[in-house]
Amino acid sequence: MARPKKKDGLKRIYHVGIRLDESEYGKIHSESDKIGATVSAYVRDKALRGFVRVPKQAKIDSADIALLSKLAGLFKKSYTDTGGVYADQTRLILDDIRALMLKMSRRIEIDGDDR
Repeated sequence: MARPKKKDGLKRIYHVGIRLDESEYGKIHSESDKIGATVSAYVRDKALRGFVRVPKQAKIDSADIALLSKLAGLFKKSYTDTGGVYADQTRLILDDIRALMLKMSRRIEIDGDDR
């Protein structure tokens, strides 16, 4: 099925061309990739708003959190098996995983249904 046609007022019919050198384009492309936006959307938001809206991310489900939990378990097992050789690095990784799981679980609560 084809995408519905946009109303005339919503169509983007104007094109603005700018010239960039390789490093400028690389920086813009990299920044847009980081947030999952197209280069056009990134540049448009920067020019019109002065900031870039982060596109809505895919829904997070409890399976993602379960996978992170398993990953944390593997790091904990690695810590135990090596006698704590990499204790500092392991602690940082486990703290990051825990923070990410907490952030994700809050999103599930906010978004409602996690399917």
